[in-house]
Amino acid sequence: MSYAKPFVLSLLAVAIASHSSVLRAQPKNTGSSSAEIEQLLVRGERGRSSAEVSYEAEKLLSVAGQMGDPIQAIYTLPGVVYDTAESAPAVRGSSPRDNHFMVDGQRTGPLLNQLYGSAINGDLLQDFTLYPAAFAAPYGNATGAVFDVRLRDPRDQPIETVVDLNMLRTSLLFEGALSETQRFYTSYRLSTMQFFLEDGEELDDGEQINRLPTLHDYQLRYQWQPHEQHKLTLTVLGVDEEAGLHLSEASEAGRIDPDVIGDAFINNRWQSRQLRYEAIGQQEQTFTASLLSLTQRDHVGFGSEQFYRVQEDIYEVQLVWQQPVTEWLSWQAGVEAGQREADYQYDMIMYYCTDHQQDCEANRGEREQGSDKVNRPYQAAWLSTTWQVIPSLTWEIGGRYDKQEYSDESLFAPRARVSWFVTPGLELIASAGRHQQMAELDKSLPETGNSLLQSPGSDHYAAGFRYSLLGWNLKLEGYRKTMRHLPRALDPQQDAEKLRYVSDVKGTSRGIELMLEKVREDRWSGWLAVSYSQSERTDPITEKSTAYRLDTPIVVQAVFNYELSKAWTFGAVFTGRSGSLYSPIVGAKQNPWHPDYLLPEYGELNSKRLPFYHRLDVEFRRSAELFNHPVEYTMAVRNLYNRENVSGYYLLNNDSEQGYRINTEDDLGIFPYVAMKLRF
Repeated sequence: MSYAKPFVLSLLAVAIASHSSVLRAQPKNTGSSSAEIEQLLVRGERGRSSAEVSYEAEKLLSVAGQMGDPIQAIYTLPGVVYDTAESAPAVRGSSPRDNHFMVDGQRTGPLLNQLYGSAINGDLLQDFTLYPAAFAAPYGNATGAVFDVRLRDPRDQPIETVVDLNMLRTSLLFEGALSETQRFYTSYRLSTMQFFLEDGEELDDGEQINRLPTLHDYQLRYQWQPHEQHKLTLTVLGVDEEAGLHLSEASEAGRIDPDVIGDAFINNRWQSRQLRYEAIGQQEQTFTASLLSLTQRDHVGFGSEQFYRVQEDIYEVQLVWQQPVTEWLSWQAGVEAGQREADYQYDMIMYYCTDHQQDCEANRGEREQGSDKVNRPYQAAWLSTTWQVIPSLTWEIGGRYDKQEYSDESLFAPRARVSWFVTPGLELIASAGRHQQMAELDKSLPETGNSLLQSPGSDHYAAGFRYSLLGWNLKLEGYRKTMRHLPRALDPQQDAEKLRYVSDVKGTSRGIELMLEKVREDRWSGWLAVSYSQSERTDPITEKSTAYRLDTPIVVQAVFNYELSKAWTFGAVFTGRSGSLYSPIVGAKQNPWHPDYLLPEYGELNSKRLPFYHRLDVEFRRSAELFNHPVEYTMAVRNLYNRENVSGYYLLNNDSEQGYRINTEDDLGIFPYVAMKLRF
């Protein structure tokens, strides 16, 4: 939906976290880890069983301070920044909304929850790949980055149970063979934060819990493999999260704006169902047919019975064929077709705003009510060929065609990548591609946005090298992204046609990343990554380019793992990065809607930067036996030296007199935690 008091909505995920130790592990860092320069690849080795975890995915599982959550470990990859406003990753100067998450080759719901952690049990992961720029033709619906998650197949073994107990979430996993041709696993995870809080508990002045924060997810995979060349897989994933606060006029938010006084809550859920058939030919041909049904439901309430409710149902069919032609040439072709059906209701004060705007109060509209349904069909087709020109030179070239009927748009997007091994240890890589994604739902609905809003597009260019010697990898990559058709909010007082949004903002992002990695061959491993980047947006009215709010010039990430003994391991992660940009509060003005309240006056957009952010996380793990069953204990401390990182500034009205003060908001402090994982 259109902008609707995001600081109130984020309060449910952040305010509770800042007053309760059980939520203090939400990461807010950037970082580095990869297996390849251009793709930042975390991929299984050729020939590895599809039921086993790749070596690179195991590295993510071992990153300190992540509670064994490999998807949370994306914040240790180069170019990835945690965006507190969206509770999601931003990659290489793009917005989190520019990304696309996939599971087993098809779209999925949000893999990172608003309350805490990821939506998938780490024990079920096989591979995880981040494509930060210039990704290949099979990947679409993204102008920022693609996160491609592959779940492993169920193992052919007697049924095993895994119990994982920790301070944030408890999980139960069953896995095993039902017969010679049938296998399965099923996992259920439940947050523990609700057990540390009480309904009605007051977190701060005027902030009272009225819905205990609860998060649970589940994963189910059933597989039938009657022959080694044929496999049918049913996968069901689901997430449900909710939390709520009552905000009174004594609360910080209520003292700023009375429109938010009342009950604020989130109740978000999604479920995906995928049926996938795979056939492997005798000459390594592969054919895959997948059917997907995905349901996402967001229900948010705040203030005086304001709310919006959106349910989107996505149905998709996908066919993919891979064929080696000769020893030096192969190709992959695919088609997909689907539709996105959105059913929405709302009753709220409308705020038309984007994330490149310092004062959303300036675009406040009236309180409106409405409901509608929209259907957005889409089709896509792609072809990608890999040609080994000479033994040391490989060229991948392809193209993707996307058609979107809702906005009556189509695009052919060429993609190319070249890899040249100058020596056995030195590889040069370059890639380029055009990318596009469907316009954001909340800005393109006919009643609250612009149904003719153009789809955002981006051109990506990347080049670099990788050098390997004696267990060390040195990686360097530079990149540039140009962005077009980004949304701009219109002032309701000057929007006679009621377009609400137009697509005329441009942007650029560029940077360079250097990583030195020690491969795990002995008792220790790790990496050091340093990156420099710039990201900006250009206003079409003033033609002025301004730094984007997620512009983070300097990022330093150090990851270290050491095997102390056969039973004990030690890990540490240091994060240092430039502070976030913000628009400074330079004064206060009378609220035209509520004369007894003050609103902040802002200076130049994104003209100030918070202090340099840094923190150190450490972790010890011990392998042992409990009642003759394998068990693993984890003891960790996040933000070991209790760094008080500033996360922002906000205006607070004084109660006693007509005046205000500017308060500082700090990030999470030191947080110790323990966990235990038992297998039987």
